[in-house]
Amino acid sequence: MLTLICGIALGGIVYFSLSHFAVMRPVPSAIVAVLCMFIFQLIVMLILRKVSGKINGVLQQIMGETATKLRSMQEQFMRRPMGGQKQMMQILEREQNAGLQRMIAALDLYKPLYLWNFLMKKQVNTMRMMFLFQQKKFAEADALMNKCLFIEPQSVCVKMARMYKRNEEGIDKFFNKKAARFKGEQALLPYALYSWILVKQERIDDAIKVLNQAKIKTSDNEVIVKNWEMLVNNKVKHFSNSLLGEQWYSLMLEEPKMPKQQIRYRR
Repeated sequence: MLTLICGIALGGIVYFSLSHFAVMRPVPSAIVAVLCMFIFQLIVMLILRKVSGKINGVLQQIMGETATKLRSMQEQFMRRPMGGQKQMMQILEREQNAGLQRMIAALDLYKPLYLWNFLMKKQVNTMRMMFLFQQKKFAEADALMNKCLFIEPQSVCVKMARMYKRNEEGIDKFFNKKAARFKGEQALLPYALYSWILVKQERIDDAIKVLNQAKIKTSDNEVIVKNWEMLVNNKVKHFSNSLLGEQWYSLMLEEPKMPKQQIRYRR
């Protein structure tokens, strides 16, 4: 917003200066003024991109450090197991949440840019919402939903998942507005999620229609095709998105099944 205001102000000053002091006629003065506005906004955009890139670098560094530490802890646990798998998951989750908290704090670096880009605050709110969701701070994430931008599959799916968990109306409308435009790999999770919601709502015919569309958009993805076959053959209980792995379970609608540990008896 400030970029636009400053650009208009600069254009006005240039036009007034050139035309008032008879340096140029009104029409050429207007052309030069518009050109100055364009150059000013271009310079500001390049500066914002550079600053934003540095902040993204900070976030990537935190993410990389957290991933490295989690991997190291997991390897150490595999070499020297202490406690059960549940305890290991709790320790890893605690460390992951610490990394997410660092990333949330780092988002404040974007604040000086809000005045120069009116979409920046919504973009940062979307990242903050996603980090809070990953920490399972659902109330805080929900409070930010109306202040976010939903333009990529993961955030769209998180919004749909929360709408479902809160029994909120409007999922169909939101899907058609935000998710139906996705194609290829981007369409996989939104369509898998929406069909799952429809099945949970016992709208099987609607789910079949959605999966028919998804087969085309995802080029007959294995999970989509399998779920479509289950529904058309009246095997609703066998409908599952579990083959999507972490991509599916990250929406926190279902818990992954823990493998049963075999008990070995010593003679």
